[in-house]
Amino acid sequence: MNNDYFVSPLQDFAFSQIFGNQQNIDNTRDFLKALLDIPKEDYDKLTIVNPILGRMSKKEKTAVVDVLLNTKSGRIIHIELQVEKRRNMRNRIMYYAARNLSDQLKWGNDYKKINQAISVVICDHNLLEEEDSYINEYMLRNDKKHCFTELMKVIILELPKLPETEDGTIWRWMKFLKCSGKEDYEMLRRKYPELEKPIVCAKRMSLIQSIRYLHMQRVFQKADEENLREQIKLDGRAEGLAEGLAEGKVIGIAEGRAEGIAEGKREVALRLKKMGLSYEQIAEGSGLPLDEIQKL
Repeated sequence: MNNDYFVSPLQDFAFSQIFGNQQNIDNTRDFLKALLDIPKEDYDKLTIVNPILGRMSKKEKTAVVDVLLNTKSGRIIHIELQVEKRRNMRNRIMYYAARNLSDQLKWGNDYKKINQAISVVICDHNLLEEEDSYINEYMLRNDKKHCFTELMKVIILELPKLPETEDGTIWRWMKFLKCSGKEDYEMLRRKYPELEKPIVCAKRMSLIQSIRYLHMQRVFQKADEENLREQIKLDGRAEGLAEGLAEGKVIGIAEGRAEGIAEGKREVALRLKKMGLSYEQIAEGSGLPLDEIQKL
């Protein structure tokens, strides 16, 4: 792996660090400010929470999301990254959104305690074939487009539909998510200084990934060496057994085969012992010393 390797923000481990780590909450805050129309003071306290959605019973399906956070007012914001196209993706999105609403209430709580739950789903494929825009927002409305409630909101962002020309602040973040190499990062950093923090974070993850890669290479190399030594040992054991059984004596061979030679000698000695030969005859035929033969 060369020094110019840069990890894509769409890789799970990188995405979770850039947006799902409390230490990098500035990245998440700036991204959401570019996307959502919620009160500014709600960003004063933005807290990453456990991404495992709770279960009311053992039979209920466990759900784990990519990023889950609370705002100052208690609003729930869920960010999901979906690189590969999956079956029933729309059903999954609605299930997560419904869980983000229902999980807020405990036994005895009043329904007025339910806060708005917003799901932001980033797709690296076309989920909404019927739409041309790369950003689509959904809420519960009737056929007259009157909103029934704002408690549930789903926003779908589709990277393949991103236009070449900038059309808003969120466009810059989508462009960042599409970065695939050093040149892409450097171009964005020069043009949009406000993306400096997430770009630095992505570079750091690239370095960590490079170190992890080199570490794994060393682990694999060490494993290969151990496997090779073990194979030499096994080969020596097999050859030692063959030579010991054939001749009754074994002449010293490679150091890695010593254990096989000794085992071959013991096997020959045991066979000679079963034939009723004396200890002296067994020692002569197997090459083992008398004290070892007496212990067999």
